[in-house]
Amino acid sequence: MDLQIYFDILKRRFLVIVIVVATTVAVLALSSFFIPPIYRARATIRVLLDVGVTDFAFREDYSKRLLNTYTYILRSGPVLQEVIDLVLPGYGLTVGDLRENVEVQVVPDTELITIAVYNRDAVLARDLTNTLADLLVDHAQSLYVGSSKSTRQILEEQLAMMESEIEQDRQRLTILLSQQVSSDQIETLKNQIEFKEDSFNRVLSRYEFARLNESLRANSITIIEPANTPTIPANRLALRHVGLSLVIGLFGGIGLALVFENLDTRIHSIQQLEHLVRPPLPVKVLGAVPRGLLTGSDWTGGHRTLLDQAVVEAYRLLERSIWAEEGEGKRVKTILVTSAVANEGKSTVAANLAQTFAELGLTIFLVDADLRRPTIGKIFGLNAEIGLNDLLQSRQSITGEFLSQVIQPVDMPSLFVITNTAAIPSPTSLLSTPTMASLINSLKTQGQTTFLDAPPVLGRADVLILAQMVDDIILIVRQGRTRREHLLSAIKQLQSGRQRELGLVFVRKDGKEWEY
Repeated sequence: MDLQIYFDILKRRFLVIVIVVATTVAVLALSSFFIPPIYRARATIRVLLDVGVTDFAFREDYSKRLLNTYTYILRSGPVLQEVIDLVLPGYGLTVGDLRENVEVQVVPDTELITIAVYNRDAVLARDLTNTLADLLVDHAQSLYVGSSKSTRQILEEQLAMMESEIEQDRQRLTILLSQQVSSDQIETLKNQIEFKEDSFNRVLSRYEFARLNESLRANSITIIEPANTPTIPANRLALRHVGLSLVIGLFGGIGLALVFENLDTRIHSIQQLEHLVRPPLPVKVLGAVPRGLLTGSDWTGGHRTLLDQAVVEAYRLLERSIWAEEGEGKRVKTILVTSAVANEGKSTVAANLAQTFAELGLTIFLVDADLRRPTIGKIFGLNAEIGLNDLLQSRQSITGEFLSQVIQPVDMPSLFVITNTAAIPSPTSLLSTPTMASLINSLKTQGQTTFLDAPPVLGRADVLILAQMVDDIILIVRQGRTRREHLLSAIKQLQSGRQRELGLVFVRKDGKEWEY
């Protein structure tokens, strides 16, 4: 039930949702025409992460720190200033301005770093991006070596010294062999030369490894994809932006629709009505009917001509619902039909109910008890010479002869109507006279059911007086017009006296337009 209520709200406020969505998309579209284009140039570089790192446990942490280091360097002041000096000397671009337009990102689970620069000039965005990438490559060597000697240079110096010593020892050995000295001296010198040659070979191996490592480090950063001149603005309206604006507009429209619904206290559906009057309120929803009107012209030879089948069937269901409330074998004698405020369709419902009951062959009386705004005579096209207002003002006793002058038959068999000849501004005192109570009692003895078209409840005491004289009350709720606070106030007033059956009839918008 609650889901149905929300569905009805969205259906009813569909136009609000559409307007909000359309406005959101329109604002986004218009903004794209006024915002100047900004181009985005992007380059991709690769960083060889595991150069010289043999400890696998340390390698992962080292890789993260290394990538973060390069990211920081690319956005550092000295590097950005060098880019400005190379690309835009004297242009007036500051490091802060450039930093705001530089985007450096590490591609997850890779050795790649992307460098992007935003600028209104596509060519300038490309040049700034490529210059940043080139500077990082140029700085790679200095980042590892610094100002001190590298391992390769130190080993290279050691190899030169060792090679010189070995050469000197070889020359001495040649001299000793030519002088025919003792074999012990010669053997000692040979062992010394062999030891130095072995040490030289070990240092040479270390030197080759250091040279290779230094070469790899010097080339550990390579440009995989240089920046090209962008042709499409980065802030161009894309499909994803339209989709996002649709989603934002949809949620905004739904939210605004719920706000409007919360501020709107009118009752728009029978589900709302049933939810509003659920227990402990002693009120039942008898049914829902369209706003169509069935008059005597719908009858031909005592049988209904079904001009509007939906209206007919709705009132037949309502009639069954009223009898079901009364129980088997019981016939309600007097039913008062009213509404919380004016123009909610009470007179139309009273006329249609009277016709529907009369179709069963029952003797039905329909009394226009709304002396302030008599309507029943207009519905049936009757012009009475003597009406209820004349009867009450005369304060005569109710006799059969006098009553026959007030009651008017219509084209429909077994349906009799009492109308008014004129509106009375203040009829409260007339309705409270014994004449009105005597009239109702007299009609009870002559017919099965009497319907009273009563004035609205709020702002008048008329209906409260009449409510003491009837058996049941039907309160009309008009879709899109009756307000919750008015309905609850009317129910409270009608229940303030003695207990009686109070049922609600929901009048839908579909059908013919009647304002009675």
